[in-house]
Amino acid sequence: MFKKITAATFATALIVPGFALAQSADTDGDGMVSMSEFQAAYPEAGADVFSSVDTDADGALSEEEITAAQEAGVLPADG
Repeated sequence: MFKKITAATFATALIVPGFALAQSADTDGDGMVSMSEFQAAYPEAGADVFSSVDTDADGALSEEEITAAQEAGVLPADG
């Protein structure tokens, strides 16, 4: 039981930073982070960084894409 709770807590800790960034950067509230929203959140990052994070190439970043980029060290975890 303790291992399950610990694993769930750990998994949540990994997801929360990406979720927080996605919520704060998603200024229009559509659930995705557009290029302009990304540039506002990360003014030092260019279009090449956005493209590398946008793994499904749909032109917007999902929570999952942001979290994966943070875990890979492409984006800082603190937004």
